[in-house]
This record gives sequence, structure tokens and C-alpha cells, in this order.
Amino acid sequence: MEHNFTKIEVNSLRAQASHEIERRIFTGELKPGDRLPAERELAAAMGISRAVLNLAIRDLEAKGFVKIVPRHGAYINDYKQNSTPLMLMSLIEHSKEKVDFELFANMLDTRRLLERECTRVAAQRITGKELDELKGFLNDMIASASEESFSESNYNFHHTLTNASGNIVYAMIFRSFENAIRWYLKGYFTTEEKRDISRRQHKELIAALECRNSEQADIAINAIFDEGISGLQEQFKP
Repeated sequence: MEHNFTKIEVNSLRAQASHEIERRIFTGELKPGDRLPAERELAAAMGISRAVLNLAIRDLEAKGFVKIVPRHGAYINDYKQNSTPLMLMSLIEHSKEKVDFELFANMLDTRRLLERECTRVAAQRITGKELDELKGFLNDMIASASEESFSESNYNFHHTLTNASGNIVYAMIFRSFENAIRWYLKGYFTTEEKRDISRRQHKELIAALECRNSEQADIAINAIFDEGISGLQEQFKP
């Protein structure tokens, strides 16, 4: 049988250039109001043509990251105050990289908010099959002896939990940050002590879900995030 597949191409220089400027914005290296270097100078530094750089800057303008002032240059917009859906998509793309600490903390708070709501709803509607899946992932966490295998099981546990809410959009939001979540989990669960605390906390969460107790389930998921967020902020603070 003959299959016609589209040829896979490497990211264009234009996309790589805009990605690099976005990265510097998200890390705080480029701040609101900063003027980008002159196109000729910046193109030379990046090793690309001025025409390609100009297209990359136009892409950044379309997303809202920069404002082009004729005969003056391109200036960095305040994406925190004037955000757009396209900026969120870029943040998701960059989320497993180093970002500004305030932005990093906001991402953690967003995940807590999302999972608290998913847990509250799941406590009322979770199925026996979903409970069994959560128990299976907890057993995998108990058996895990490395941060890699533990983090994988932890991610699968929380993904199943968001699905158990029955809200497809919640699950989509969770999955959109998959790369970032996996990256931070692996960087955090590096000691047996941290993994043991997490095992105990997830066991308490499952007990609350089995009892259909939304209040206790919320307390349990909050405890998980209190422990994890404080540890991550301590680990990644400036």
C-alpha cells in the first residue's frame, strides 16, 4: 500500500528567531519598554539575514509581544498587562524552559486552581474504574525507586484526576502544560523523602475520593500543592 506523507521540515530560521526573542522576554532579560537592537545588528548576532529577522519581528508584533514604531524600532510590550491568547500559546511552548520567577509562580497557582476544581467535582462523580486507575498509579509511585519513574506515575495520577472531573476543557488545559509539568516533577522528586511525603498525601487523597468527601479531597489536594509549590519555589527562586 502506498502512503503519501508530507515532508517533515526543520523549524524555519524565522520561527527560531522569534522563539529566541520570546524566550528572553519570558525570562525577563528583555523587559517592557526595552528597544530591540537595530535589525542589522540583531540579525548579525543571530546569524540570519535581515529579511528573515524582519519577518520574525512582524510575527512577534502579531502576537502582541512587540510594538513597531516606524523609524524608531521595535519595543517590548508588557505581556503581563496586555496578554493575548497567542501569548498564552507561546508560554505553553516555553513553559519547560527557565522563565521569570513571577510567571513561574503564576503557572503553579494556575495548576493548583485547576486541580482543586477537578478534585472537587471528581469526588462526586468519579467511577470505580477511575479510582482503580488512581490506585494503580499510586502503587506505581510506591514501587518507584527513581525520580524518572516516580514522576511518570505522578503525572499519570494527576492526568487521570483531571479526566475524572468529566470536564474535557480542564483536561485539555492540564495536557497543554504536559512538558512543563513533567520537567518540574522530575526536577523536584529527587529524594526518597520527597517521594515518601507525596505517596502518603496521594493515599489520603484517594481515601477522600473513595468516601465521596469533597471537603476532605480538597484538603488533600491542597496539601499536595502546599508541599510541592513551596518546594519548587525554594528550588527555583532567583
